[in-house]
Order: sequence, then structure tokens, then C-alpha cells
Amino acid sequence: MEIRQIQYFTAIVREGSFSAAARRLHIGQPALSKQIQALERELGVDLLIRAPEGVRPTASGARLDEMSRTLLGYLDDIRSEVRGSAASLSGTVTLGLSPSLIPALAGYLEERLAADHPGVRIRIVEALPMFLAEWLEGGRLDLGVFTRADYRTTRISFTDVGSDEMLLVAAGELLSGVGGPATPDTLRSLRLALTPGFREVLRTSLDLDRMTDGIGSGIDSLHLVRDLVVRGEYCSVLPYTFVRDDLDSGVLTAIGFAPVLKRELVAVTRAGRHPSPAAEAVTEMVRIRLGELAADRRAASAAVQLASSASTISIDSSQERETSSGRNSA
Repeated sequence: MEIRQIQYFTAIVREGSFSAAARRLHIGQPALSKQIQALERELGVDLLIRAPEGVRPTASGARLDEMSRTLLGYLDDIRSEVRGSAASLSGTVTLGLSPSLIPALAGYLEERLAADHPGVRIRIVEALPMFLAEWLEGGRLDLGVFTRADYRTTRISFTDVGSDEMLLVAAGELLSGVGGPATPDTLRSLRLALTPGFREVLRTSLDLDRMTDGIGSGIDSLHLVRDLVVRGEYCSVLPYTFVRDDLDSGVLTAIGFAPVLKRELVAVTRAGRHPSPAAEAVTEMVRIRLGELAADRRAASAAVQLASSASTISIDSSQERETSSGRNSA
């Protein structure tokens, strides 16, 4: 027995005819009749009396109609209660974010929560993932979002929330001589500043293993790395979410890796502690935002590739015209 069959049956009883119920339900009358026949077969009784003056329930049908109205009313209550519960989320979520995610998530989460769940307050703590993991273990944070790594502990739980493309970035024309995607040889040829965390991302990458220990200067501060890159003193490998605004404004330029190099991002909670509904809502917002940013990056990359292809075609066409002109002159 299906809920929709119950809904169809009560509509027929209410309207007094199959045709009127079909119009109200926006389905074909033959389909409606088949559903009622299937319901009658399953229950083993006739539910409706078809007469010239209309349709009325049998004794069994009248009892089903009485019970169905109670059931459907309860279903409506479930919908309103669940929606009301989501709308009335409350409490404070203490969220730990790694520095690279602050530009992409901090303001966004505050705005979304104010609009969708005004009863929820968010307190954002910025720190390196190793400290965030420790604070999550100790119960000082409700939730953390940072790059997945081996934290060698069973006292925190991870939930995948997205990925983030890593890019080779620089200011001015420092990358103008790099043809095509970045490679390990490209990294060796540049003056790099790398944070320990993103050096680890390079080290664990399939194509960049075995060569990261000797490249670049190690700097603990991500913000200092960005400043050095913006000043043109170094290049670096940084996540799209962190440098997106700098790329859009033209402060920095970037090229990707082939294959695409990504960091995996996780929402982290203390093991054995079920996240609160408010924390779960924040996690879902993070997932949505990271998905939007990943789509933005794919669109930007596709636009660059299209422009590059158009430029190549233009150059080839120009060379072909020059060759043809030379042949005609001869």
C-alpha cells in the first residue's frame, strides 16, 4: 500500500467522481482508476460503489476514508514539524577553520546563518590544522574544517566536504615563461615559498613525490607567504579558495597542474560525539560553498583554455595567410 494510493482514494471520496478527482490531482483518469484497483486488490475488498449519480464509498471504503484522513493529517503534521524544527535551529557553533579557508568560508557562513537560521550563532577560531585537531579532541571546538591529513588519532571523526584545486601562483610576469601546466621541473626552476602543510600536499601527490624536500623556502605563516608572493619575491603553491580574490582582481596570476592537483577538505568532529543540528547545518553550508567554488574554478579554467585555443587558431591562421601570400608573390 502506497501513500499516494491513499491520497487518491480520499480525493475520489471527497470529489464524488473519478474525473473530478483526476483533475484535482493533475493525473489521467485511467491512471487513477488503475491505482484504486491495485489498492482494492491488495486489501481484498471493494472500496467504492460506481453509480450513475457518482461514486460513494462502501462500508469498508468509509472506514478506510476515516482512517486515511487521520493518517494524512499526521503526515502533514510531520512536514510542518520537521520544517519548523529546521527553521528554529538555535545555539552556538564554535568552528575551527584553517587560515587558507577563512576568506572563502568565514563571511559566507555568517551571512547564510543570519539569513537561514537566525537563532544560530557561530564563533570562528582560526588556527593551523594540527592545533584545531587537538582542540577538537579536547572538546574546545564543536566543528573543524581543514585539509585532510594523517593526524594519527582515533579521537576525531572526518566527513568529506569537498576538494580544492592547488595552483602555482605568482605576481606580475613571473610565470610568463611557463608553457602549459606546472610540473615538478617547473617547481625546481622557481623561487618558491611553501607552508609546511602545502609542502605535504605536494609530497603526497602521486606525481610530485620524491622531490619536495629540496624545493622552496619553508614558511609557517600562510599570510606571510601570500605577502611575499604579492610583492613578487617568491612564487608559491596555494589553494584556489585562498587566492580567488587575488586572481579575480589581477593581483596574482596562476597556472594549474596536470593532472589537476587537489587538496581534500574535511569537516571534523570529536569521535563519539554526535554533532548538534546547528553544527550539521554549518557542515552542509560548507559543502555547498566548496561545491560552488569548485564550479567557479572549473569555469575559469575552461575559459582560459578556450582563450588559449582561440589564440593558437588565430596565430595558425595568420601564419597560413603569410605563407599563402608568399607563394602568390613568388
